[in-house]
Amino acid sequence: MALLAIITGVVWYAVFTLENGRDLRMVVFDVGQGDSIFIEAPNGNQVLIDGGPSNAVLGKLGGAMPFWDRSIDLMVLTHPHADHIMGLVEVLKRYDVGMVIESGVNYSTAEYRAWRTLLEQKHIPIMIARAGQKAHLASDIKLTILTPFESFVEKSPSNVHDAMVVSKLVYASSSALLTGDAEKYLEYRLLLSGADLRSDILKVGHHGSKTSTTEDFVRAISPRYAVISVGKKNRYSHPAQQTLDTLAKFNIKIFRIDQDGDVEFVSDGSRFEKVP
Repeated sequence: MALLAIITGVVWYAVFTLENGRDLRMVVFDVGQGDSIFIEAPNGNQVLIDGGPSNAVLGKLGGAMPFWDRSIDLMVLTHPHADHIMGLVEVLKRYDVGMVIESGVNYSTAEYRAWRTLLEQKHIPIMIARAGQKAHLASDIKLTILTPFESFVEKSPSNVHDAMVVSKLVYASSSALLTGDAEKYLEYRLLLSGADLRSDILKVGHHGSKTSTTEDFVRAISPRYAVISVGKKNRYSHPAQQTLDTLAKFNIKIFRIDQDGDVEFVSDGSRFEKVP
């Protein structure tokens, strides 16, 4: 009976995959006051960007991936603050990870030391993020690194947000800008860099804090959707009303993780659409 159940599950998963084989999938997980984004390409390649502040991401992955899948092709750490790295440490313990992208910044916390130790113990390749790099998830799907602009390996900036790994997910004509906790300083550097920031989706920087999401930045992106990763009744009063007002000024559809839970989008290459 157990074998029959497994075979049935495999068959149904195969049917589901065939029916949705053209779609790129992106889910912004509800992990409380933190960030975690899961991406799955039509060919099955999977990416996890940040892991939130706890092991809650494990349950989210269990729902987003088939039960027998214990591997993730690419893991991205935008920066080593606890609300982004804690969950990744737990995922590293339980999943096989193909490669990691991070800035290499020096940051003295127990969580970051545990992260580095696990990467070394499990012999996971590390790519130090620099603007212009591309991770190809499929022939026409790529994750382009937009920042950092310079090396932060073993450096200790006064604000670790300046070493943020900002990326853009691109599938043909559709795209999503994934900003981590990037603040105004990086937003303006991105504007001055000449990078193509236009995107269907903006993952709003720094949980909707007033330190991010300037009007000039939002205007350059011109997104249809904005997603704010934020925990219920958080002690920082995120998102800031100033941020909400800026997004509303551009008639952007806003999704808040504290109110909407997990937010999922799919794209067939033309543009991203919200999954009901």
